[in-house]
Amino acid sequence: MFPQERPSTSIQGSRGTSKWTFYKHVDSNCATSQEGITAQQPEGGRIANIGIVTKKRTWRFRKPILIITLVVSLICLGAIGRVGWIAGSSPRNHVMGQLHYLDSALDRGAARSMQGLFPEGEFFTWVLTGVAAGRVANDPSYSPEEQAFARYLAERTLFGLDDPSLIHRFGDIPELDHGIFYRGWRLTLLNEIGAWDEKVHTQAQQEAREILRAVDDSTSGWVDSYPNQAWPCDTVVGLGAAKVAAPEEAAPVISRWLDRIDHAIDPDTGLLAHSVDHSGVAREPARGSSQSIIATFWPLITDDTGYWATYSKNFVTTRLGIVGVREYPGGHGRGDVDSGPLIFGMSPSASAVTQAAARAHGDITLATSLDKEIELLGIPWGSDKERTYLFGAMPVAVGFFVWADTTPLGTEIPTQAPRPTWFIVSIILALPAALMWGVAFLFRRRV
Repeated sequence: MFPQERPSTSIQGSRGTSKWTFYKHVDSNCATSQEGITAQQPEGGRIANIGIVTKKRTWRFRKPILIITLVVSLICLGAIGRVGWIAGSSPRNHVMGQLHYLDSALDRGAARSMQGLFPEGEFFTWVLTGVAAGRVANDPSYSPEEQAFARYLAERTLFGLDDPSLIHRFGDIPELDHGIFYRGWRLTLLNEIGAWDEKVHTQAQQEAREILRAVDDSTSGWVDSYPNQAWPCDTVVGLGAAKVAAPEEAAPVISRWLDRIDHAIDPDTGLLAHSVDHSGVAREPARGSSQSIIATFWPLITDDTGYWATYSKNFVTTRLGIVGVREYPGGHGRGDVDSGPLIFGMSPSASAVTQAAARAHGDITLATSLDKEIELLGIPWGSDKERTYLFGAMPVAVGFFVWADTTPLGTEIPTQAPRPTWFIVSIILALPAALMWGVAFLFRRRV
């Protein structure tokens, strides 16, 4: 606060027989000031004011801060406009652009580079790209040229999965060589390619029989993914893929399997555990990163819709207006290689996979919400010819996105999931601009 009255300033001098005084006076609110000169002549002692000047004092922003503030404001305004555009429009089909990007990325060694991020990074980059391409190749809504490209890409990824340097990472597992994780996901790709290649179709059926035998022979109900390590979600993937390849042979095996997995149920949620011990008993409680995969393949092995309702209730939530998936039902826990970094307890990877699960169950509303959020938050880049996300730094993420986008739609069901609150998202995006304007006002100066 300024004092009630600022003191006047004066400077005295003389010239010849005259004396003069320069003064400056500022009023109490510092809004105006007066400057002038008084001169005193010896004859008669007359005092005169000469050239009194009154000037207004104004506020001015400091130029560097103002420039930064304007730039931030424009960025925020653009982001808010994008929120409005995404919220009010229907999702566009970017599948071909994503596949072309992934094809180019694979040429540059993207699959191998993803291995450094998490243990199955290379594998997932190959298999998710291939399955998505296979679905496009089998979809008559795409042009013959697009289908031809998709067939080439799917077959290319199968060669990548069969690279010995990749296979050996999964170890030797007596009940099912290389484990249910590798074999189950690979079968999902064989199923797609087998639709146009009879030789691969026969191979897929044989692969399904081996998976079904391993599950049926397992005393715990679960087949190892790595030596002496089992995750229920991997067995669910294997059974779902086997049901597609050999439905008649899979049905009785799945029926027996469902009757003996109660010991792997997480009592707190009623869902399958994240991991089990050697006897098949739940070791870790249900988690979003594995439940999202289980939920995606669950409709392939059973008509039970209760699992999806339970999953949605326990894991799908909102934070700051955004719909996402918690890694832990209570929202408290630490991220790891399975979940990735957690944001307010939500797992970005589980949220992306849940788009596929929602499509598989026919929850169109949730699938659409998650698709729009990927377009908003995934930093899309490129065009319909070649499209990536996250500045192209995470090809495996693009693989998950396009795999989710191409997951076949189930029969539509009423949604139980929350929806994004786009108004709250817009307010949050406006906060940086509001903060910068506050800083600009705080550091402005008077002139």
